Amino acid sequence: MDLSGNLARHELVNCLKGEGPDRNLFDAADTVLRKRVGPTVYLRGLVEISNKCRKNCFYCGLRKDNNSISRYTIPFEEIVDCLESGYSKGLRSFLLQSGELLGKRHIELIERVLKWSMSNLPDVKMVLSVGELRFEEYDRLLHAGAHRYLLRIEASSPELYSKYHPPDEIHSYQARLKNLEYLRNSGWQTGTGVLIGLPGQTEEDLADDLLFMRDMDIDMIGMGPYIENRKTPLWERMNELPSTDDRILLTLRMIALSRLLMPRVNIAATTALQTVSSDGLERGLLAGANVVMPNLTPPAYRENYNLYHGKAFVGDTFEEIIENLNRRSRSIERIVDISNPGDPLHFSDRMQVQQEESNEKQ
Repeated sequence: MDLSGNLARHELVNCLKGEGPDRNLFDAADTVLRKRVGPTVYLRGLVEISNKCRKNCFYCGLRKDNNSISRYTIPFEEIVDCLESGYSKGLRSFLLQSGELLGKRHIELIERVLKWSMSNLPDVKMVLSVGELRFEEYDRLLHAGAHRYLLRIEASSPELYSKYHPPDEIHSYQARLKNLEYLRNSGWQTGTGVLIGLPGQTEEDLADDLLFMRDMDIDMIGMGPYIENRKTPLWERMNELPSTDDRILLTLRMIALSRLLMPRVNIAATTALQTVSSDGLERGLLAGANVVMPNLTPPAYRENYNLYHGKAFVGDTFEEIIENLNRRSRSIERIVDISNPGDPLHFSDRMQVQQEESNEKQ
């Protein structure tokens, strides 16, 4: 099979089913990564600013109806303390993540943090992953100093999406798609991703997810293995899940195929992958990932950002986390650059194409 990146749907399906040697696939992705992006590993300091959520997605531990967790929103002063601490250690990119909320107070908190960062940490690139908002709120947050937005589609098939979400207007596939399209077209470095190994999901579905992300022309990918949470409705379908080992392999194949199809995007080796595999960091990087997200959320809050069962909790100091990342990356001939905010090269390519198209119309 030609692994040059011009893979047809049936070839993607075959790769996802493991019908070719995985080593060949991962080596091809690693070669493309090094040639088209380079060996650098970029860091995003993750701050989980709130676990409150208005949604009831069937797979997520933060769903509104889960009453077994203590809900929190980190105060402004503690959020900026996290940013200042990471910045003092050299970090130049941060990810603010929360459950999906609308409302004045939530947006104002994020906006206040962004404006503070723009004034006090001007060389930082801020990433948001706070769900679906109103279009004018995306504009406000972009103007306030954010640069990147991650909005995972979770399943690119409308039929599958409807199986994993309640049938109401706030869980609309079309609304999520329109939000993603708006972000991509309004100046954001735009990311998306999917859950891998959901009950009822096939390799054909995952191949379509890859083609969706390619055709959406996105800049960043954040995706990982589905990990069950006993406080969610999908817990009842545990017997339909692929084995943990199969979900790990599917995730690594998805990372590698993403790198082949979209050579210059940023791809994360996610916490979920590292949760289910002790060497998930190395395996993810070797399959073509180039972003890692050390968690800066204060421990008092972190244990209640309970997306799934067994979420990795690292109690080490930030210095120990970075030394661990450096050591593990060096072991596979990768370089952690803590001070490089790591803009996705695909975004520059995309903006250049848009500029050329605009010039041609004039």
